[in-house]
Amino acid sequence: MSLFSEAHLEQQKELHQSFPAYGQSSLVFAPMVSELINANSVTSLIDYGCGLGLLGDNLELNGELAVQNYDPAIEQHATRPQPAEMLVCLDVLDVIEDDKIDAVLDDLKALTDKMAFLSINTETANQEGEDGDQRNFKPVEWWLPKIMERFELHYFSRIDHGFVVVLKSVSKQ
Repeated sequence: MSLFSEAHLEQQKELHQSFPAYGQSSLVFAPMVSELINANSVTSLIDYGCGLGLLGDNLELNGELAVQNYDPAIEQHATRPQPAEMLVCLDVLDVIEDDKIDAVLDDLKALTDKMAFLSINTETANQEGEDGDQRNFKPVEWWLPKIMERFELHYFSRIDHGFVVVLKSVSKQ
């Protein structure tokens, strides 16, 4: 199954071009991601849905880190990544088309060798985002079973507008 429709991809490309701040949530989460990388001696990372690709430039690291930026809506980041020790997916899943969510979660699992850090917005359903994108927000209770089918939950915390999770990879069968 595909990860996105062509119409959705075109919408995301337009949003990135029209709203320069679209996709900058990585700056908020960079300190938390830095701590996880350093505490777990992570040497490779995928920023899945990276937008402008700012996360890697804003991490405070104790060692070397190979960063793969992936965002099919950004030409310079559209190359499909290879699996990495850690996958980060920030404020992306709530803009995925409903019929593609399972495929995207399966893709996250396939690309994660060690651990993942996800942030997911959970505002009111069918709400329009500040930048004009259509979002179909789901509650925590909807997301957690889907996530836990694919990962082991290590940490969960509610935050403004949603939640974050730190996940451990489970065996890839």
